[in-house]
Amino acid sequence: MQQLRRLWQGVYPYLVAQIMESYQMNYGPVLELGPFSGGISLELARLYPKFKITIADESPDVVAYLEKEIPASAPSLNIEIKKMELNRLAFDNSQFDIVVFRGAFFFLGKKENLLREIFRVLRDGGMGFIGGGYGKGAPQEMIDEIADESRELNKRLGRRWVSIEELTGIVRR
Repeated sequence: MQQLRRLWQGVYPYLVAQIMESYQMNYGPVLELGPFSGGISLELARLYPKFKITIADESPDVVAYLEKEIPASAPSLNIEIKKMELNRLAFDNSQFDIVVFRGAFFFLGKKENLLREIFRVLRDGGMGFIGGGYGKGAPQEMIDEIADESRELNKRLGRRWVSIEELTGIVRR
Protein backbone atom coordinates (compact mmCIF):
# COMPACT_ATOMS: atom_id res chain seq x y z
CA MET A 1 0.00 0.00 0.00
CA GLN A 2 2.86 2.33 0.78
CA GLN A 3 4.31 1.61 -2.66
CA LEU A 4 0.99 2.46 -4.29
CA ARG A 5 0.66 5.72 -2.35
CA ARG A 6 4.22 6.71 -3.32
CA LEU A 7 3.58 5.86 -6.96
CA TRP A 8 0.33 7.86 -7.10
CA GLN A 9 1.46 10.80 -4.94
CA GLY A 10 1.65 13.15 -7.92
CA VAL A 11 -1.81 12.09 -9.18
CA TYR A 12 -3.75 12.88 -5.99
CA PRO A 13 -3.77 16.67 -6.54
CA TYR A 14 -5.43 16.15 -9.93
CA LEU A 15 -8.03 13.82 -8.45
CA VAL A 16 -8.76 16.34 -5.67
CA ALA A 17 -9.00 19.17 -8.23
CA GLN A 18 -11.53 17.12 -10.19
CA ILE A 19 -13.58 16.45 -7.05
CA MET A 20 -13.53 20.11 -6.04
CA GLU A 21 -14.43 21.29 -9.54
CA SER A 22 -17.65 19.29 -9.27
CA TYR A 23 -18.36 19.72 -5.55
CA GLN A 24 -17.84 23.51 -5.34
CA MET A 25 -17.71 23.68 -1.51
CA ASN A 26 -14.74 23.34 0.83
CA TYR A 27 -16.45 21.83 3.90
CA GLY A 28 -18.66 18.92 4.90
CA PRO A 29 -18.41 15.22 5.71
CA VAL A 30 -16.38 13.07 3.31
CA LEU A 31 -16.07 9.28 3.20
CA GLU A 32 -13.25 7.51 1.39
CA LEU A 33 -13.64 3.76 1.00
CA GLY A 34 -11.46 0.83 0.10
CA PRO A 35 -8.03 -0.63 0.43
CA PHE A 36 -6.38 2.06 -1.68
CA SER A 37 -7.77 4.93 0.34
CA GLY A 38 -5.86 7.61 2.14
CA GLY A 39 -4.11 9.51 -0.62
CA ILE A 40 -7.10 11.54 -1.70
CA SER A 41 -8.20 12.07 1.91
CA LEU A 42 -4.78 13.39 2.91
CA GLU A 43 -4.72 15.78 -0.03
CA LEU A 44 -8.28 16.98 0.64
CA ALA A 45 -7.56 17.48 4.35
CA ARG A 46 -4.35 19.40 3.68
CA LEU A 47 -5.95 21.73 1.14
CA TYR A 48 -9.42 21.99 2.71
CA PRO A 49 -9.17 21.58 6.50
CA LYS A 50 -12.92 22.21 7.01
CA PHE A 51 -13.72 18.77 5.60
CA LYS A 52 -14.50 16.10 8.22
CA ILE A 53 -13.04 13.01 6.61
CA THR A 54 -13.66 9.35 7.41
CA ILE A 55 -11.75 6.50 5.79
CA ALA A 56 -13.28 3.02 5.98
CA ASP A 57 -12.09 -0.41 4.91
CA GLU A 58 -12.81 -3.99 5.93
CA SER A 59 -9.24 -5.28 6.03
CA PRO A 60 -7.62 -5.22 9.50
CA ASP A 61 -4.21 -4.85 7.79
CA VAL A 62 -5.31 -1.83 5.75
CA VAL A 63 -6.95 -0.20 8.77
CA ALA A 64 -3.84 -0.81 10.92
CA TYR A 65 -1.64 0.67 8.18
CA LEU A 66 -3.86 3.75 7.85
CA GLU A 67 -4.08 4.22 11.64
CA LYS A 68 -0.29 4.38 11.68
CA GLU A 69 0.36 6.20 8.38
CA ILE A 70 -2.25 8.98 8.51
CA PRO A 71 -1.18 10.47 11.88
CA ALA A 72 2.48 10.13 10.90
CA SER A 73 1.87 11.92 7.57
CA ALA A 74 -0.40 14.61 8.91
CA PRO A 75 -0.92 14.59 12.68
CA SER A 76 -3.10 17.72 12.78
CA LEU A 77 -5.58 16.71 10.08
CA ASN A 78 -9.18 15.79 10.83
CA ILE A 79 -9.28 12.20 9.49
CA GLU A 80 -10.98 9.30 11.26
CA ILE A 81 -10.32 5.67 10.30
CA LYS A 82 -12.89 2.89 10.72
CA LYS A 83 -12.95 -0.83 10.08
CA MET A 84 -16.22 -2.06 8.56
CA GLU A 85 -17.67 -4.27 5.89
CA LEU A 86 -17.97 -2.32 2.65
CA ASN A 87 -21.14 -4.16 1.64
CA ARG A 88 -22.86 -2.95 4.84
CA LEU A 89 -21.55 0.50 5.71
CA ALA A 90 -22.08 1.26 9.40
CA PHE A 91 -23.23 4.82 8.78
CA ASP A 92 -26.62 6.51 8.91
CA ASN A 93 -28.50 7.29 5.71
CA SER A 94 -27.62 10.58 4.03
CA GLN A 95 -24.55 11.19 6.17
CA PHE A 96 -21.88 12.27 3.63
CA ASP A 97 -21.56 15.04 1.07
CA ILE A 98 -18.82 13.20 -0.83
CA VAL A 99 -18.02 9.48 -1.08
CA VAL A 100 -14.76 8.50 -2.78
CA PHE A 101 -13.97 4.94 -3.84
CA ARG A 102 -10.94 4.78 -6.13
CA GLY A 103 -10.30 1.50 -7.86
CA ALA A 104 -13.93 0.56 -7.23
CA PHE A 105 -14.42 -1.28 -10.49
CA PHE A 106 -12.05 -4.01 -9.33
CA PHE A 107 -14.28 -4.75 -6.30
CA LEU A 108 -17.83 -4.26 -7.54
CA GLY A 109 -18.29 -7.85 -8.71
CA LYS A 110 -17.47 -9.10 -5.20
CA LYS A 111 -19.43 -6.39 -3.42
CA GLU A 112 -22.86 -6.46 -5.05
CA ASN A 113 -24.37 -4.12 -2.45
CA LEU A 114 -21.55 -1.54 -2.46
CA LEU A 115 -23.04 0.96 -4.91
CA ARG A 116 -26.39 0.77 -3.10
CA GLU A 117 -24.60 1.48 0.18
CA ILE A 118 -22.70 4.43 -1.30
CA PHE A 119 -25.95 5.96 -2.55
CA ARG A 120 -27.60 5.27 0.82
CA VAL A 121 -24.98 7.18 2.81
CA LEU A 122 -24.79 10.10 0.35
CA ARG A 123 -26.84 13.18 1.20
CA ASP A 124 -29.25 14.60 -1.38
CA GLY A 125 -27.09 16.65 -3.70
CA GLY A 126 -23.98 14.74 -2.58
CA MET A 127 -21.38 13.41 -4.95
CA GLY A 128 -19.90 9.95 -5.43
CA PHE A 129 -16.41 9.89 -6.94
CA ILE A 130 -16.21 6.24 -7.90
CA GLY A 131 -13.96 4.36 -10.28
CA GLY A 132 -10.53 4.54 -11.78
CA GLY A 133 -8.39 6.86 -13.81
CA TYR A 134 -5.76 9.44 -13.13
CA GLY A 135 -7.96 12.48 -12.76
CA LYS A 136 -8.97 15.17 -15.18
CA GLY A 137 -6.00 17.31 -16.03
CA ALA A 138 -3.28 14.82 -15.06
CA PRO A 139 -0.44 15.36 -17.53
CA GLN A 140 0.09 12.51 -19.99
CA GLU A 141 3.81 12.46 -19.08
CA MET A 142 2.89 11.70 -15.46
CA ILE A 143 0.47 8.98 -16.51
CA ASP A 144 3.04 7.42 -18.85
CA GLU A 145 5.64 7.51 -16.09
CA ILE A 146 3.57 5.44 -13.63
CA ALA A 147 1.22 3.41 -15.87
CA ASP A 148 3.40 0.29 -16.26
CA GLU A 149 4.30 0.07 -12.57
CA SER A 150 0.68 0.73 -11.59
CA ARG A 151 -0.53 -2.02 -13.93
CA GLU A 152 2.04 -4.44 -12.47
CA LEU A 153 0.98 -3.59 -8.91
CA ASN A 154 -2.66 -4.20 -9.84
CA LYS A 155 -1.70 -7.57 -11.28
CA ARG A 156 0.22 -8.57 -8.14
CA LEU A 157 -2.71 -7.47 -5.97
CA GLY A 158 -5.03 -9.75 -7.92
CA ARG A 159 -7.23 -7.01 -9.27
CA ARG A 160 -9.69 -8.25 -11.85
CA TRP A 161 -10.65 -6.05 -14.80
CA VAL A 162 -14.35 -5.40 -15.22
CA SER A 163 -15.82 -5.10 -18.71
CA ILE A 164 -18.27 -2.36 -19.67
CA GLU A 165 -20.99 -5.02 -19.91
CA GLU A 166 -20.24 -6.31 -16.39
CA LEU A 167 -20.19 -2.79 -14.99
CA THR A 168 -23.48 -1.93 -16.69
CA GLY A 169 -25.06 -5.03 -15.13
CA ILE A 170 -23.72 -4.18 -11.67
CA VAL A 171 -25.04 -0.62 -11.88
CA ARG A 172 -28.45 -1.81 -13.08
CA ARG A 173 -28.74 -4.32 -10.22
